[in-house]
Amino acid sequence: MRRLFVLPTSRAGWGLLAAFICLVLAGIWPVIGLVNRAVLVLGLPLIIVWGYMIIFACVGVMLVGNRIVERDGHE
Repeated sequence: MRRLFVLPTSRAGWGLLAAFICLVLAGIWPVIGLVNRAVLVLGLPLIIVWGYMIIFACVGVMLVGNRIVERDGHE
């Protein structure tokens, strides 16, 4: 029987999986509800700043993931 999920085999892989899970959790409704307030940060609403932080964090995690894949020699 085939496995439904492919799990990481290294500590770095588990760390990346945890980072992606944290990013997904940061963008779901209960967390967004906590951040959605009438507060300005650098002239922008807090919810917009939170969204930008999630986007930049996603880019950062993907860059780290690409570096790890290149280092390990996987395709």
